Amino acid sequence: MEKLAGLDIFEQVLKSPGVAGYEGPIRDKIRGLLADHVQVEDPDSIEEDNIGNLTYEIKNEGPEVALVAHMDEIGMVVSNIEDDGYLRIKKIGGVLDPLLPGRHVKIHTDEGPVNGVIGHRPPHLTTEKDDKDEVTPWTKTHVDVGADSAEEVKEMGIDVPHPITFDKKLRRLHGEVVSGRGLDNRIGSFALLETLKKLQNKDLDIDLSAIWSVQEEIGLRGAKVVANTRDPEYVIALDTYTTSDAPGVEEFYKPIKFGEGPVLRMVDTRAISSPKMVDHFKDAAEDAGIPYQYGVTGGTTDGMALQESGCLTLSIGVPVKYSHSTVECADWKDVRNLIDLIVEGVKRLP
Repeated sequence: MEKLAGLDIFEQVLKSPGVAGYEGPIRDKIRGLLADHVQVEDPDSIEEDNIGNLTYEIKNEGPEVALVAHMDEIGMVVSNIEDDGYLRIKKIGGVLDPLLPGRHVKIHTDEGPVNGVIGHRPPHLTTEKDDKDEVTPWTKTHVDVGADSAEEVKEMGIDVPHPITFDKKLRRLHGEVVSGRGLDNRIGSFALLETLKKLQNKDLDIDLSAIWSVQEEIGLRGAKVVANTRDPEYVIALDTYTTSDAPGVEEFYKPIKFGEGPVLRMVDTRAISSPKMVDHFKDAAEDAGIPYQYGVTGGTTDGMALQESGCLTLSIGVPVKYSHSTVECADWKDVRNLIDLIVEGVKRLP
């Protein structure tokens, strides 16, 4: 297959763990990529606030434009270590129970990752009275790390509440389609890096703030801190957009198609993008010949938390199939076009 530009950097971002509330590894990765890939000259210009948001600013004595992408991901934590060596879990964010059994996971300890599996009762050990299609709830789920006792687990460096992620691999499907766990929102985090790289030497009339936020998956908590501590005039939230472009998904919302451009998120469960920002980015896309889509969807983004502080706000993202699963899919053409659209739109502000 033809190599996709930027995919090697994206894979580094994707594979760095960062369960909501435990974003240290992905924050360190982004900080390193800011220095090496984006080539930020002054490390002191990269700031971390008390909740863990990471911010880099380019100051030009103009109105502030904040580009925000959440770097956290859904996952689990160790909630208990049982006497027989099995781990119990608590879900962090929107992890669906049917996706848990039969998965490889990693427990992220202070000494490094430890491999584990979430077991599943085999059909050989069921009876006619058992409902073989019954979904095992997370409250009855166990992680097996190969230990026989709680003491052995502790010797492996595992303790409560170490974060747990699904084992991650990035795979290429047909064409430019990529698949893996965590595209939401490592796509936005990567796109923010690439956007910053393209804008940092431009003659801008704005102050540009690049913000990688935390704890979005458990209530936009990092973005709420940003809303309370900063006062940008314009906010662009870079995220993914759950598409119904897959079999078995009800076409309740306007169909969004793979490979046909990033999506302007007009309305979601908790926010409505500012019409002025929507029109501005539509014009930028059409003038530059960048394909785009627009639609109404569920869920929400960091843009909602910031919009409540009085900013002009737009949420924009790449169409993703099978969101919050271990096989999320996106078309790399949409990623490239997302970056180009953000660059063009920001260059034209205010």
